[in-house]
Amino acid sequence: MPDQHSDLSPRITRRGAFAALALLAVGDCGGSVAATNGTPHWDYDVEGPEHWADLDRGYAACRVGHAQSPIDLAGPTELHASDHIEIDYRPIASVSLLNNGHTIQAAVPANSGNRIVVDGTPFTLAQFHFHLPSEHTVDGNDTAMELHFVHTAPSGRLAVLAVLLHARADAAALSRILTATPHRSGLTRTVTGVDPREYLPADLAQFRYHGSLTTPPCTEGVEWIVLRHPAPVAISDVDNYRALFPHSNRPTQPRNGRPVVLAGSN
Repeated sequence: MPDQHSDLSPRITRRGAFAALALLAVGDCGGSVAATNGTPHWDYDVEGPEHWADLDRGYAACRVGHAQSPIDLAGPTELHASDHIEIDYRPIASVSLLNNGHTIQAAVPANSGNRIVVDGTPFTLAQFHFHLPSEHTVDGNDTAMELHFVHTAPSGRLAVLAVLLHARADAAALSRILTATPHRSGLTRTVTGVDPREYLPADLAQFRYHGSLTTPPCTEGVEWIVLRHPAPVAISDVDNYRALFPHSNRPTQPRNGRPVVLAGSN
C-alpha cells in the first residue's frame, strides 16, 4: 500500500483526498505488502485489528471512526425493491494474482470495461480479493469467505461490491482463481480468461450502506454494496486458502445508526 496517508495535509483538495483514497485501495481494502514500501506492518494476529490504531497515527480511524466496516447486516432500515446498482461485468483477457501477505489479490487491467454504476456514478473495477471467514455478517451469521470487488470513480471515490461465499463440496467458478494462488508473499501469477460474472449469485439483491476500508488506514467514505445471496466456493479451495491465511477478516464494527438499504429485492 503506498504511504499516501502520510502525505495528506490541510491544503489538500476534496478531489485530491478522494484520489488518495482510491490509491489506498490498490491492496486489499486498503493494505498491501507493507514490508516493501515502508508502511507500518499490520496483520490479523499480534498486530491485528484491535491494535491497528496503535501502529501509526494515520490508522487512527480504525479506532475512532464512526462509519467503519464491516458491519452486521441485520434489519435493514429501508427497502427499495425497484432500486439496484448496475453491474456491467464482462470477460477479462487476464488478471495478475498477487499474494500480498494478507490475501490473494487480482489486479484488473484499467481498460477491461468492467464497472458498476451507483446512483448514476460509474466506478471502474480495479481489483478483487478475498477474506476468510466473511467480514460482513447477516443477522450475526458469517460465511466461509467473502469476495471484494474494489472499484474507483473518476473523482477517486471508492465502491466495493462484496459477495458472501458459502462452501460446497463441488468445484466452483472461483476454483480457477483460488487454485492458482501463489503460495509465498510477494509472488504473482497470471490467470487468463477471467469472467467476473461467474462469481456472482443469480439473485443480485443487495444491502447498501456507507462505510470504510476494512484494513488500515480504515479510511471512511466508501460505498458498500453487499449482495444478499451468497455464491459458492469449493470446500477444498477454502481449506487451501486457510492454509495460507488462517484468518483474514476484521470483526464487525458498530453501525452507529447508519441506514442500511435492502435494494433490488421484490
